[in-house]
Order: sequence, then C-alpha cells, then structure tokens
Amino acid sequence: MDATLAEWLNNAEDQNASIERSTTFAKRWLKHPLFTDLVSSLDGEEGQTVDGILAIAQRFVASTNDISHMIDDLIVEAAKDPFFRPPFGLQASEISKGYVLYDNHQLCILINIISADAVAAKKLLHRGEGTVSFTGFVTLYHYLKSGDATLSLWNAPAINDSFSAPENAVLTVKERRRVADGDSWVMDGRHQSFIIEHADSDIVQLQALVKIDAAPLAVEYDIKTGVFAGASATDDLSSRIQMMVTLLRLMERDDAVPIIESLLANPHFFVRWHLMREFLAMNADAAFPHLKAMASHDPHPEVRDAAAQTLHLFFSGKEI
Repeated sequence: MDATLAEWLNNAEDQNASIERSTTFAKRWLKHPLFTDLVSSLDGEEGQTVDGILAIAQRFVASTNDISHMIDDLIVEAAKDPFFRPPFGLQASEISKGYVLYDNHQLCILINIISADAVAAKKLLHRGEGTVSFTGFVTLYHYLKSGDATLSLWNAPAINDSFSAPENAVLTVKERRRVADGDSWVMDGRHQSFIIEHADSDIVQLQALVKIDAAPLAVEYDIKTGVFAGASATDDLSSRIQMMVTLLRLMERDDAVPIIESLLANPHFFVRWHLMREFLAMNADAAFPHLKAMASHDPHPEVRDAAAQTLHLFFSGKEI
C-alpha cells in the first residue's frame, strides 16, 4: 500500500478534512450563477420542450469563461489534497474520460476528454469493421478543444415506440465535417449518429444530452452491412424493471405474480415482452391468459407475433 494512502487511512482528522474540503467545494460549485441559472431555467416553461432545453444548454456551454474558472477552481482544490473527491459522477468509455457536471430528468451535461491516440488505435484495430450507435437522445456538442477532428455524420431509420429491427437498415453518410475550437452542433440521436474519423490531438468537449422525448432504445448497426447489432433501453426505469423481474424469477418468487401483472401495460414494447418471458418461466399457468391477450391486442406487431408463436409452441393443448 502507498505510504501516503496508509497514513491517510490511519488518520481520522485527515479523512474528515478531505470530506470537508470536498463538501465545501460541492456547495460552492452548486451556488455558482451558472448552475443556479441553469436550474431556474429548467424549472420554467423553457424547460418543458426539447428546443427549450437545447436553448438552455446552449447558454450554459457558451459561458466558457465561467466554465474555465470553475475547472481552474477544481484543479486548485484537487492539488491541495490527493484524496479530494470531486462531486461529479465519472463517465468513461474506451476512448474518453470525463465528469457528469449536471444531471436531472430533463438534461445531463458532461465534460469529457477524447483521446486522439485511442481513436487512432480503435480505427486501426477495426479497419472499417464494427458498429455505428444511435443513442436515442437529442444532444448538443460544444468543442472547447476540437483536436482538428473530422467527423462522419450518419443517418438511419428513426427509432420510436413502433421500432422494428430491419434485416438491413439503410445507413447513409450525410456529410463529413471538420470541427474547430468553439464549434457547437446538435445531433438528433433518434436517427443521427457520428463517428470520429481522425483527430490530430485530444478533444475536450461539453456534451448536453436532452432526456425528454428520447427514443425508447439506443440502437447499433453493423457499419458495413446495416445489419441490426443490438439495442438497449435509454431510460433507467425500463432497465431496472427488466432486471427486477428477472431477479424475482431466479429467486422463484411466485408471490410476485401480481407485480408482474401490474407492469404488463408498460409503454415500451421490449419491456412488455421481457416481462412476459419471465412471467412464463415463473408461472406459465398464471401467464397464459395474459399471453393470449398480448397475442391479440398488443400494439406492437412483433410482440403480437412473438406471443402468438409462443401460444402455438407451448400451449397447443389449451383452448386458445
């Protein structure tokens, strides 16, 4: 164990001082006019629509002097104490690292650094293979440092509540764009995406993700063929419902049947079918009448079809 860490762990006063420093910084950060104005605007009428939230986010990312001073303040505090913990969630991927600066049910603002070396290594590794991802969210990007990056902008079929995975989606490259320091642009992740083709140096960007009116799914396609490669829920609630019901089934909690029945009217088709699969595995007799109803009345054609096929495969001896 590092000697500095060992000393800190054995000294309650030092630990309390680190906690106090982090807490004081967090309070100071949240009282900054940049954040109080952001919260006030989101609470108002402007914060009820995608366009309004984008306008709020644009004002935030345009306040580069305030943002720079706040980041400088963060650096000063971190330099004082190696155990200082910034009051932000971490965000990381294979090519980027950053912080979540603000997050509520309407808007998520991140600052991240994209490694030019990691982008180059990924391009070299995949050599034109891989997938292109459509996030399902409308997102504003603002480049504090552009890295002289070149982006390819992609279009795909819109993702909505009636989404059906095509055998081969028609993916088109709308344009190639070179970005400069200070550039901002909006991407509608419900049918648009981009790929970083090249960057001369690391990219530092602010990213403002609008959460309302998002697509139900984030979708990936094979970049060469357009073949559907996968999808995931864009909201935490859908993911948690699916995880919870799977856990209840694994725990053999038959007493959870009323809970599952109450959730079968979920607005998202993929959640409804996941619930039905787990329901059937938990208690097929209790699930049967709901499966019949799903085969006849579910609003999504693929869910109706899957339910009908399940009826004929596993319940051929019952009256359908």
